Amino acid sequence: QLPLKKGDGLFFNPALFHAAGNNVTQDHVRTANLLQVSSAFGKTMEKVNHVKVMEAIYSTLLSKPLSDEQRQAVVAASGEGYSFPTNLDTDPPLGGLVPKTQQQLLLEALQQGWSADEFSRQLANHESKRKA
Repeated sequence: QLPLKKGDGLFFNPALFHAAGNNVTQDHVRTANLLQVSSAFGKTMEKVNHVKVMEAIYSTLLSKPLSDEQRQAVVAASGEGYSFPTNLDTDPPLGGLVPKTQQQLLLEALQQGWSADEFSRQLANHESKRKA
């Protein structure tokens, strides 16, 4: 047990101090948020299905006029912006130092006006290249 006050931060290795399971404590009011980060690059241990998120919002993004700043914010919130993990044999960096990210693919699709079906096909291809 570690007494914490509002505003305190706590950093620890979740592999050492945390295990999977349910919080069934009934006699405490939880007032803290736990963000588990599993690497120095800020990749969380939990996984959001970014493919589903991007497919769900693509048609709206394509049809809704947004400023560049607004578009960048939506793209940053919906797609992976980090190229790894990936399979460099099937997903080599073309024209850059790292392979294309989901965010870059989404921006390319919006700029070129791909249909939702074409975007889904390209996104599925992008994801399949990343698998080991």
